[in-house]
Amino acid sequence: MARAQAAPSGAGAGQAVLGRLAALARPRNLLNLALLLVLGYLVLPPLVVMVWKSFVDGTSLDGAFGLAGYRSIAGAGLGSATADTLVFAAGTTVVSLVVGTALAWSAARTDAPLRGLAYVVGFLGLAVPGIVNVVGWVLLFGNGHGQGDTVLSDWLGVHVGISVESMPGMVFVESLLTIPLVFFLMIGPMQAFDSSLEEAGAVHGARDLAVLRRITAPLLLPTLASATLLVVIRSIQAFEVPVLLGVPAKADIFTARLYETLHGSLLPDYSGAASYGTILVVALLVLVSLENRLTRDARKYAVVTGRATAPRPHRTRPAVRYLPLLLNAVLLVCYLLPTCYLLYSSFERNLTGPLSLHNLTLDNYSSLWSSNGFTRAVADTLVVAAGTSVVTVVLTLLAGWVAARSGSRPARLVNLLANAPLVVPGVVFGFAILLFYLFSPIPLFGTLWAIVLAFVALYLPYGMRTMRPAIVGISTELEEAGRIAGASETGVVRRILLPLVAPSALGTGLFVFFNAFRELAVAALVITAATPLLSTKLLDALVNGDLTVVSALGTFIMAVSLVVGALAFRLVGFRRGASQLTKEVGQP
Repeated sequence: MARAQAAPSGAGAGQAVLGRLAALARPRNLLNLALLLVLGYLVLPPLVVMVWKSFVDGTSLDGAFGLAGYRSIAGAGLGSATADTLVFAAGTTVVSLVVGTALAWSAARTDAPLRGLAYVVGFLGLAVPGIVNVVGWVLLFGNGHGQGDTVLSDWLGVHVGISVESMPGMVFVESLLTIPLVFFLMIGPMQAFDSSLEEAGAVHGARDLAVLRRITAPLLLPTLASATLLVVIRSIQAFEVPVLLGVPAKADIFTARLYETLHGSLLPDYSGAASYGTILVVALLVLVSLENRLTRDARKYAVVTGRATAPRPHRTRPAVRYLPLLLNAVLLVCYLLPTCYLLYSSFERNLTGPLSLHNLTLDNYSSLWSSNGFTRAVADTLVVAAGTSVVTVVLTLLAGWVAARSGSRPARLVNLLANAPLVVPGVVFGFAILLFYLFSPIPLFGTLWAIVLAFVALYLPYGMRTMRPAIVGISTELEEAGRIAGASETGVVRRILLPLVAPSALGTGLFVFFNAFRELAVAALVITAATPLLSTKLLDALVNGDLTVVSALGTFIMAVSLVVGALAFRLVGFRRGASQLTKEVGQP
């Protein structure tokens, strides 16, 4: 009798196991598993290896376990690096928030003349590659003896001595790179703000400053907190400004110190560099958690109510009416001046010579084209940028679909892994990739595949922030209708989802291509002599003092970006029209 009862019990257990295996073999579960494996491989092993290496001394992963790496950086000026990094981040954050918020306020909430110029300034600030902007300022005011300093000294009759290779100069240049981000973050909420709240405060006798302090600012706190966090993270993650301006200025910024730890001697200090990287990641995780706690109760900050309201522009006083126009003009000059001078200097025979047409030549470009490794760098850069773009779009499309269409634990884990690199500085992630592939049994070190995989991991969060909202905006009824009609999951994705998200996928691909084409922070750590890229050749030329090559190569990078951007704009325009037609036809 006992055996007879045990038999059905064993059969039931076997059926349960078979049921679980059948559920696991479903296409969506297999997709979740594949995404977890791929994203986990891209994100987790490099960071784990870096943290482990920070506690292991020597050049291998099996050295003595301890705190030797942290003790070495503590004795090498960890306190001064922390202080300089905090000063740099705080200065950049304050300047960017004040100027970017003022631009957004003047464009969205005032009647200042030509306030729409703020959009031109913002787009121009984002369009010019950061490395090109930095190089242009180095040529103009590097070490107080640039061409701009020379011209100003001749005009004024006294040596001016303006240098961007200083802490104020670093804050100034980095702020120019982050002001557009703050502007575009703030402009949306300010345009959607319920102005009746401010009017209610004014009716009760509150002055403009009181309304701003007690009504406007508290309700914009989530946006301000997000903008502050983004600028702080970007400042701590910054690479071009700390390396190109901070190293000559003897400023100890964490990212530059990590780079110098690896490239400052014949024997790289991997443990010390890993310790710097671990400290940076922990600090950024703390900042993210603080921002989440600050904006936890979202209902307190609702600025768009159910009642339709139109934001009313504030009438500016005559004394300050033209201040926004003046600010826009100054920023416009700050963005155009280094770019235009970089273009001009790429044709100069002698960068220290007078500004004259007789000093212009095409020899710089012919020398650049015939230089050793230039054509190889162009080909490798295009291959890496295109490969990164395609792989990132495919991964974020699948991961975004899983995260948007399922609330399961694997789906949440997919979303977490895809967004994890956002809080890791590019130079830190590049170093983690370097360590992982250096000690990995998979022979990818020194290949273009290693660079592509590193770039894909770096840009995953940005792709997710485009693809996931695009998929969320597509009604699930369309996919359900396809399944009812007999389409498989693959058919639903291919025939329904892909056509509707094509514009977003194209935009994501273009964004990744542009950034990968000029990426320097990660590339500076993972490239080898066999895999040169244009951005790293520009860095090498600047370090070696070959300014004619710097100006010509910087102009070439900028020109390629502008040409590809113009072609892409036309393509996006046609796709946007097709997408809009599809949406209109699909509406009941």
